[in-house]
Amino acid sequence: MQSEVVLIGAKDFKPLMSLEKYHRLYLLHDLRRLNWGYSGKLKLGKLAFPVLVRLSERSIEILEENGRFLVKIDFKEGPSIKVEVEVNSTNEMVASSIEESITKNLREYGEAICNGQSNKAQYPQALISIMKPLVRKVLDVRGEQCPVPEIASKKELMKMRPGEELEVLVDHPAAVNVTLPEVAKLMNCKYEIFNMGDYVSFIMLKLGNPVVHSLYASSLSERERLAELIKDTGFIAYLYVTFDRIVKQVPVNGLSESYLNFDGLTVVTSASIGRGWLLVSLVEGDKVYATMLDFSGERYWNEEALRNLDKVKGMGHVFYLKPSIPI
Repeated sequence: MQSEVVLIGAKDFKPLMSLEKYHRLYLLHDLRRLNWGYSGKLKLGKLAFPVLVRLSERSIEILEENGRFLVKIDFKEGPSIKVEVEVNSTNEMVASSIEESITKNLREYGEAICNGQSNKAQYPQALISIMKPLVRKVLDVRGEQCPVPEIASKKELMKMRPGEELEVLVDHPAAVNVTLPEVAKLMNCKYEIFNMGDYVSFIMLKLGNPVVHSLYASSLSERERLAELIKDTGFIAYLYVTFDRIVKQVPVNGLSESYLNFDGLTVVTSASIGRGWLLVSLVEGDKVYATMLDFSGERYWNEEALRNLDKVKGMGHVFYLKPSIPI
């Protein structure tokens, strides 16, 4: 079986050979890098074939491990890119299905990839869907503000085994831009972010046990260096992961220093309903150890953050968080 796809106006075929980004174009899944190529699976409907993948300067070869088929994809430059897809197999139905599926994907998505749309936010929605892996465990926290996405993600990840994936659907900018990536690192996860239009698909692959941060833990225990550490987004994520019980929630219309008062060691955090602000503060009674305020595109810490609190207006919530395990 052989066919040709012409990608009109496309000049550079190299992006199509980036298998770590675009392996799903070629029906490939579970890729693992080898010294000379990749191993993985070619999925055809409900069938999954173990394969080896080899890359040369202008071609991709996919070999079924037991010799059931060989797929060769050749790229040719010219006024437009030409892609030849050839499938040899002892089973004509398998060969035809592979050839038709790969050809269809290249026709639909090849030009967009070759023309330099490297930012996921610019991809056509259908292309994002084919790039995004299928994940069985989905956590939908759309409509929730910080710290709910972070706390909920941490609790789900704690239940999972290494090698399992969690997809978090979230539409709160502060969670995506500030804290969820750091939560993923603390929980020892590799992650990818896919812009789905009005929300984000945040996919985390759990690699192992959570990362131990002795500096963060000792600083909390001794109440030392907290004003310095609050400038570290990793420490903010650590606070969300450690202080994972919401004991009180208060609707607000703006912020003031009066909210930063609570019995015992507490994380006080607040985010607007929209995109206006994110506040994270560590308090104990009326003592404020550390504060971070992200407001109108600027970030303030400690005394400067407190001075700017009264400028924050708009609807949101203040959350008071306690740790599940005593510090």
